[in-house]
Amino acid sequence: MTRGIAALWLTLVLGGCASTATVPSVPMDMRLSANWTLQGRIGIQTDTQSVSGALHWQHREHSDELLLTSPLGQGVARIVINADGAVLEMPNQPVRRAADAESLTRETLGYALPVAGLVWWVQAQPAPDRVFESTRDAAGRLAQLRQDGWVIDYLQYAADAPARPRKLLVARDGLEIRLVADNWTAE
Repeated sequence: MTRGIAALWLTLVLGGCASTATVPSVPMDMRLSANWTLQGRIGIQTDTQSVSGALHWQHREHSDELLLTSPLGQGVARIVINADGAVLEMPNQPVRRAADAESLTRETLGYALPVAGLVWWVQAQPAPDRVFESTRDAAGRLAQLRQDGWVIDYLQYAADAPARPRKLLVARDGLEIRLVADNWTAE
């Protein structure tokens, strides 16, 4: 399996941005939806590798299931995360287990995917109870978020739900994750 996902992106130029100071917790008006499903595209690029494909992510209050498929629709990987830890299933490979998704992807892929943070970041919210810095656009939406060493750029918001991010770029230490949410369902 290829160890990274590639995509080319244009740089977002933000006008009228306001920056906020580092704060220790999530503002009270920011609430995470307990159950949602996201379907879209993902690209991961490292210094040496890149791969792209489709993503089907089902988030529940106490679990996550991520299905990654190739551009042709073939199942590439399935990650299940719950109170028992994280499990990775890939075709013709032994099932792999770890305490969390970050450890699992680090051991399997050579780099850690920040799934615990992404649960919040895909909703334009910082993960709770952790320090973050943010910049907002002229409409008051997150333009950039910095948390846990990651920089999350919000490149586009959905036209039909202006508070819902559509395109994100998540980057740290030679790793870029590009996510496009084509369909989002809050349940």
